[in-house]
Amino acid sequence: MKPFMFFIALFSLLLVNTNAQLTCEQHFNTPVCNECQTELWNSSGNQSTTCTFYGNLFMEYQQKPFTYDYNMTSFDNLINELCSSEFTCTYEESKQIWGNIMEKCANELSTYVDWSAAPSTLEQNQHSVIASYGSLFFFYFAVPEHNSICYKSSSGEFCGVESIKPVIDWLKQEVPEGNIQISYDHQFVYKEDGTSIKIPTELLTSCGECGVNMINEYENWIDQYGVPDPIVKNVFGGSLDALKVYSSCPLVLFS
Repeated sequence: MKPFMFFIALFSLLLVNTNAQLTCEQHFNTPVCNECQTELWNSSGNQSTTCTFYGNLFMEYQQKPFTYDYNMTSFDNLINELCSSEFTCTYEESKQIWGNIMEKCANELSTYVDWSAAPSTLEQNQHSVIASYGSLFFFYFAVPEHNSICYKSSSGEFCGVESIKPVIDWLKQEVPEGNIQISYDHQFVYKEDGTSIKIPTELLTSCGECGVNMINEYENWIDQYGVPDPIVKNVFGGSLDALKVYSSCPLVLFS
C-alpha cells in the first residue's frame, strides 16, 4: 500500500516551533532571527487556523515514543484524536500563510537540497532551508493531506494508520532497535549510527483503497490550484509531470 507523499516524513522532519519553551533565536541557533526564520516561527505557532493541522500532528507525535519503539498504539490514538478534531482549512486561508513564506523565504526556497540525505544532517547544515520547504509543503497541501490521513477505509481504520503499517512491519525486522530517520524522498532509512538501508520499492509502489483516495485528493488539488514553483523546480526537477507521476498509482520513484 502506498504511503502518503509527505506523511511518512513525520518520522524525521524537524519543523519549527515544536517546543513552546524555545524562542525563535534558540530554535534556529542564531543571535537574531532573519525575516524568513521569523515568518516560519510565527506561522507554525498560529493557532487561529486549522491549516496548522500537520504541524499540530507533528508536535503531538514528537512527544510519543513512536520513532523509538514503533508504538502503533500511541500513534493510532494520536491519529484518531486529531482526525476527530474540527478542520476548516481552505485554499484561500492556507495561501495567506504559505504565500508569506514564499515571499520571506525566497532565498531559502531556491537552495539545492539532497533529499536522500539523512534528515539530521540536513537539519544541522540547512536548518532554515529545510524548515522553509517543510512549511511550504505542509501549508500548501494541508487540505489534501488531512483528507488523505483522515479518510476511513472499508476496514474502519483511518488511512493515516493503515497505510503506514507495512513500512512499520518491515522496520521492526530490519531495525528492531528503532530510533530511525527516513529520508525526505522516502528511499532510505538511517540508523542511529548513520548507516542507511534502502526501503524496498514494493513497500511504496502498491496502491490499495487508501492509496487511491490519496491520489484522487492530490490530483484534484493540483489540477485545481497548481503547485508553487519552489516545489516543482527544487523537489521534482522542474517538472510538474514528475510530481503527477509521483502521485500516480503505481508510484514511480525517481533516483
